[in-house]
Amino acid sequence: MPSAGASTVPPRPPSVDAERRAAGIAFLDRHPTFDLHAHPGRFFMRGALRRAFVDSYPPPHPESAIADMRHGGLAGAMFATVADLAVLGKTKRGLGATRAFAPGEAYADHLRQIDAARSLFDANGITAARSGADIRAAHRSGDLAGFVSVEGGDFIEDRLDRIAQAAALGVRSITIIHYRVNQIGDTQTEAPVHHGLTALGRAAIKAMEDAGVLVDLSHASFETVKDATTIATRPMLLSHSNIAPIVGPHPRLISLEHARLVTATGGVVGCVPAGFAQASFEDFVDTIFRMIDQLGVDHVAIGTDMDFTYRSVLPSYRDWPALAGTLLARGMAEGEAAKVMGGNVMRILA
Repeated sequence: MPSAGASTVPPRPPSVDAERRAAGIAFLDRHPTFDLHAHPGRFFMRGALRRAFVDSYPPPHPESAIADMRHGGLAGAMFATVADLAVLGKTKRGLGATRAFAPGEAYADHLRQIDAARSLFDANGITAARSGADIRAAHRSGDLAGFVSVEGGDFIEDRLDRIAQAAALGVRSITIIHYRVNQIGDTQTEAPVHHGLTALGRAAIKAMEDAGVLVDLSHASFETVKDATTIATRPMLLSHSNIAPIVGPHPRLISLEHARLVTATGGVVGCVPAGFAQASFEDFVDTIFRMIDQLGVDHVAIGTDMDFTYRSVLPSYRDWPALAGTLLARGMAEGEAAKVMGGNVMRILA
C-alpha cells in the first residue's frame, strides 16, 4: 500500500521492445506465475463508506484489472483486503491511522471486504484457490486462481477464533500489521509501542499456523519480525518488501538482516515495484536481481501491491510479459525466472 496516498502522475508502461515481450509471453505459456500481494482494481473499496481518504482514489475498477491479469498471462494472485481501511488517512508521517476503531468496526468491515472478494471471484469466473496445485491447474486450463489475503490483523481484535473463521472463508494469508500499530505488534512506519510482538500476537501466530494461514510480516517493525520468526514453525512471508539499496532509504524499505529473518524460516520476500528508491521499470528489475544475489533465488518472489501502491513502476498487469522477458534478456536462467515469478510461492503454498 502507498506511503503517502495515491500518485496523481499517470504511470508510463515500461519501454520494452517487442522481442522481449514475445519472449515473455512464450515464457508465461510454459510456466505458471503468481503475484504474491495485490489489490486488483481496489476491489476492497467497493461498498466502503464514503470519506475523504476513499474518495481521493478513482472508483474501484476490479473487472478491468482482472481483464489485464488475464491478458498479461498470470495464473494466480493474492487478492488482499485492507483491514485498517476504515481508519486510514494522511498523517504527518505519511499514511497511517487517523483515529481509533469503534467497537466491532474492524470486524464488520473485514467481513464486507471478504464478501467483496468472494463476489468478485464468482462474478468473473475466478477459481477460489488455496494451494500451489490450484495455480498449476489454472495455468493448464488458461484460468485465473484467486487467493484471498487480509492486510492487517486488526479484525481479529482479541478473538483468536476469528483466524480459523477467516480460513474457513477462504483466507490464505494475513499480513499481521499494516499502517496501524495494533494489538499484535508495531508497524515500520510509526514509533514503536509494544517493541515487538505482543502476547496476543504470539498466540495469533500459533493460531494462524494451526489454521493453515500463511503469516505475512510485511509492514511489521524489525523487532516484531524478529519475535515472530523466533517462534515460527512454518515458512513466513514478506509479501511486498524491498531491501534498501545503499542510497534511497525509506521507512518501508528493510535491511538485509530483516529480510534474512524471514528467509531463514524457509520463506520468501516479494519484490515490490513501488516508487520509493525506484524511478523506473529497469530499477525494479535491478532490485529483483540484487535481492536474488542477497537472499538466493529460492527466496525471492514478486508482490506488485497493484493497484494500491505508491507510484508503481509496473503500472499494469499487461506489462507482466515485459517483466518476464526482461528478466530473461538480462541473463536470468529460465528455471530461475520460473521460481521468482511463481515457483517459490507455489512451494510454500504446498
